[in-house]
Amino acid sequence: MRKGIDQSLQAYQRHHVLDNELTLNWYPERVLRMVPGGRMLELGLGHGITATLFSKAYSRYLVVEGSAEMIGKFREEHAELDIEIIQAYFEEFETDQKFDVIGMGFVLEHVDDPAAVVRRYARFLAPGGSIFIAVPNAESLHRRFGAAAGMLPDMTVLSAADIEFGHRRYFTLATLTELVASCGLAVAQVEGLFLKPVTTAQLHQLNLSAQMLEGMLLVGVGYPELCNSILLRAISAPSGSRQVKR
Repeated sequence: MRKGIDQSLQAYQRHHVLDNELTLNWYPERVLRMVPGGRMLELGLGHGITATLFSKAYSRYLVVEGSAEMIGKFREEHAELDIEIIQAYFEEFETDQKFDVIGMGFVLEHVDDPAAVVRRYARFLAPGGSIFIAVPNAESLHRRFGAAAGMLPDMTVLSAADIEFGHRRYFTLATLTELVASCGLAVAQVEGLFLKPVTTAQLHQLNLSAQMLEGMLLVGVGYPELCNSILLRAISAPSGSRQVKR
């Protein structure tokens, strides 16, 4: 399992594409708009972008990370940040502490059992707390176009790059909200992350301005079913209760 994690790190370093850079800098700001303070537990270090932003915003910030290589790389590149990191697999981490915010940014597409992970970390949620989940969207606008053009046999199919990244699945707005509800949580808010009309390679060819790319991020907030990725805020709720704000 650890070997797979480290292989994914190497893949992301080779293919750190425009989508990732835009999204990873954008969605933490959206999280902070919804919950600007408190204690946060985040799953995974990734590129270190979210850790840098969240560690400065929350009164306590703890990261669970399974890869010693990722931790070492983060420590080396961000020596100025004194961040609390626990090396553990997501499925094995335990604590008796409670958190106001739990972040699962681009995690659930990698794990064996997404529902088991969500249920596990819901136990660590403080009263009134929020779990933020970000996942890639199978039904994004550019994948819809690709399927309509015959370039994708199925919008849920994984590409070679997805497999190299360690992705096991895509989500849709429907499957993600159903997953959250099945874990006894309510969907409090959903936003879209990056309304991407064409492939990444085509975006590079278009050489769009920073203002246009920011426009795709801003407009995408209201169209989660069409965006490249989905950001969902889940909260504790009585069984069968679910409210969605968009």
